[in-house]
Amino acid sequence: MSAKPTVVVRVVGPPFAGVIQQTGLAPDPSVLLEVFSDSSITFYSGKVEYGQGIRNGFARMISAAFDTSIENVNIVLADTARVPFDRGTTGSASTRTVGVQLLRATEAAKNELKARIANGSDNAASRSTSVVEISGEDDAGEQLVEALTIHNGSARVDGAERVIGATVYAHDFTLENTAYGRIIRPPSVGAILARLDVSRAEQVPGFVCLVQIDGLIGVVAESKDAVDNVASFIRARWNEQDDDVSDWNLPAVLKDRGNEPVLLRDDGDTVDALAKADRVVSGVYYVPYVANAQMEPSAATAKWNEDGSLTVWCANRGPFTERSYLADRLGMEAEDIRVIVQEVGGSFGTKSQTVSYEAAILARESGRPVKISYSREEEFSISTVRPAAVMEINAGIDSDGKLMVWDYTAFHAGDNPFRGRRGADSPYDSEAVRIRIADSPSPLPHGSYRSLGGATNHFGREVHIDTIARELGLDPLEFRLNNLSNQRYRSVLETVAEMSGWDSRTKNVGLGFGVAVGFDAGSYVAQVAKVEVNGRNVSVERVDVAFDCGKVLNPEGARNQVEGAVVMGMGTTLWESVQFEGGRVINTGFGSYRVPRITDVPEINVSFVDGLSNHPTGVGEPGIVPIAAAITNAVVDATGLLIDRLPIQEQL
Repeated sequence: MSAKPTVVVRVVGPPFAGVIQQTGLAPDPSVLLEVFSDSSITFYSGKVEYGQGIRNGFARMISAAFDTSIENVNIVLADTARVPFDRGTTGSASTRTVGVQLLRATEAAKNELKARIANGSDNAASRSTSVVEISGEDDAGEQLVEALTIHNGSARVDGAERVIGATVYAHDFTLENTAYGRIIRPPSVGAILARLDVSRAEQVPGFVCLVQIDGLIGVVAESKDAVDNVASFIRARWNEQDDDVSDWNLPAVLKDRGNEPVLLRDDGDTVDALAKADRVVSGVYYVPYVANAQMEPSAATAKWNEDGSLTVWCANRGPFTERSYLADRLGMEAEDIRVIVQEVGGSFGTKSQTVSYEAAILARESGRPVKISYSREEEFSISTVRPAAVMEINAGIDSDGKLMVWDYTAFHAGDNPFRGRRGADSPYDSEAVRIRIADSPSPLPHGSYRSLGGATNHFGREVHIDTIARELGLDPLEFRLNNLSNQRYRSVLETVAEMSGWDSRTKNVGLGFGVAVGFDAGSYVAQVAKVEVNGRNVSVERVDVAFDCGKVLNPEGARNQVEGAVVMGMGTTLWESVQFEGGRVINTGFGSYRVPRITDVPEINVSFVDGLSNHPTGVGEPGIVPIAAAITNAVVDATGLLIDRLPIQEQL
């Protein structure tokens, strides 16, 4: 940018203390905001744009705060050499953390501009750069949030590029003299290489080199077609592990091999309360492995520079996390690695860090920049999946239909119990509550997914609440309200009841309505699903959503996020399930792994509820947590069938 900065806002202090030393690259990575003499404004953030709209959201917030055209705003994201340190784009936290910090930066810049005008220093002759420092704390900007108004109607700042196909994703990015890499992978989890024959591959036109380091086997060639051709001539023989676990026996395996449950909550005496309850309703629920199934498979380009430093262009959720990962695996200092995240074509909790490491190794050994792009089959075969889980629930109810006791134990696949904890607690009023989470060895690589374990735990809980209401002959929405004292839960339930016409719903053959309520990332959400069931076909006709996320800073963007979460959750509810046997994924493409299509999308109505807080809370993930239960409860309402596992289509 040719114009000179008039005001620069730097961020210092927790959680940014030591950032300059931590990054060590120019320009100054502590700069958060620059206001230029030509009225343009640049904002720097370590957050990643992967379709959720944060670039547009940040730009609109700055436009509103400065009362300037959005065309004057430039957003720089996810380049470790140019932006302040960031922990990653996860947990629906971008707006509620960096967004608030952005507003504090704009306020500081505006105050400095006013001071310059007042003392006469804002003229061409004396135009110097003012540097303003603000604390890195995130919790001091609620007044600014409350005062900010963002109007609907502005076009997305990146919309035109996306429409005409000009957006550069990691798959599109290339450098001069780039070679292309391909990894020779084992056919199943845990397989060990027994024999490798590359004699024919070395004769293929375009072959550059073969790389074998620490179990990694890769080839480099002059073009994408050439590297695929080279790989097809490599003959590898593998010794595969004898693993009898498959998707059909996984529910039993998770419980049988599970570790001792960790106690998350223990209020009252659940054993005594269950014994005293007038009625005990028990249930076991199961969700399978689910693929992230983002549209863009993983890709990365790596280049080693003359000074021994490394630059990586990739698609990832956290450039600084990626940099630390690469530094650790390559035995380097983090300061010697620059990570530049390109536009990301979907993530939902994944985007392989491994591909950047693989590209870096092949680039180092070949002496060329190397690009690796996973195929769709490769992405499905090796990417992490949402952990499968088994949930056991025992609930005791008194003669008045009040919950006396809630006893919940869940077995989540994988060695990270943190993922399974999210959404496990119960919001319902009970004298005794016990919540336990256990991890269980996972036969497939597991990882993050939209809401982590939130959607899984909400499915078990909210379907069981409907089961209780049905056994008692009570309206499921009224049963929830009668057992909830939290006003924000009650508010979203009451709102969605009105939106959906719950009290006046009609009962016809094959027509069903289901309700569910949840909490995630600081936000409260209730949903009502309307479905039609015809034989084995389930059609979701309408979903009403009441959403309390505090102050809505970007209504249009928030609505888009909620609608996307509903559609994504609909896929995991009706069709999606990773099929595997012996450590080998079977359904490795969209032809065999069914995701929602445009013709499946129902009417979706979203209403943002005025909450008890003006602080913005998460939007990207909460919309997915109740939808599986809402749709399942609707299908049960339509058919009278017991559905206690997903996906529903396999149960009909």
